[in-house]
Amino acid sequence: MARTDHCPICDVAVKPENLLRHVNDTHPRHPDTPAIREKLKAEPRRSAPKRTGAPIRVRGWHVAVVALIVLGGAAAYYVAPYLSPGTSEPFPCVVGTNFAYHWHPQLNIFSGGVPFVVPANIGITPGCLEPIHTHDTSGQIHIETTVNRLYTIGDFFLVWRKPFGSPTQMLVNGTATSPSPSVILYDQPETITLYYTSFS
Repeated sequence: MARTDHCPICDVAVKPENLLRHVNDTHPRHPDTPAIREKLKAEPRRSAPKRTGAPIRVRGWHVAVVALIVLGGAAAYYVAPYLSPGTSEPFPCVVGTNFAYHWHPQLNIFSGGVPFVVPANIGITPGCLEPIHTHDTSGQIHIETTVNRLYTIGDFFLVWRKPFGSPTQMLVNGTATSPSPSVILYDQPETITLYYTSFS
């Protein structure tokens, strides 16, 4: 059983290390409190024993493990958009307006001989503007990029999240060419026309 003392003012049983605090908290205005406080402070057994723990030692391998975790997390954050294109953007979002260039090629698609409407706002989401996108249903592609590189029609389909597939015919500025997603997108008057047996 733990040893207790009694408060000299109210005779309540209190642990020896808590008696000084009890007197201060319970009887702060009692005329005997100052003298009792001084007497209790002079007794070493009135304070709880201090816990002493081993000092924390940081070793080199601790630092290496933390650095690997931080680097791994940063790498996962920046690589994830390219590993899971179904849930994130295929190209880095455009930041600012200092464009390397701003081009407007035209895309026309025919499905079974019928014009297919290219949707508006391809590549535009609340949190991101892709460098290749559309604003309306005219088929005009906007390339607004701060990166000095060229994009292809395959890149546009990647942003659109549709397969380029197997067009039966491809015209670039009215000239037939072998259908390929690697055809580079240039500024107007470039017009790319794709014919599919069925496109949806």
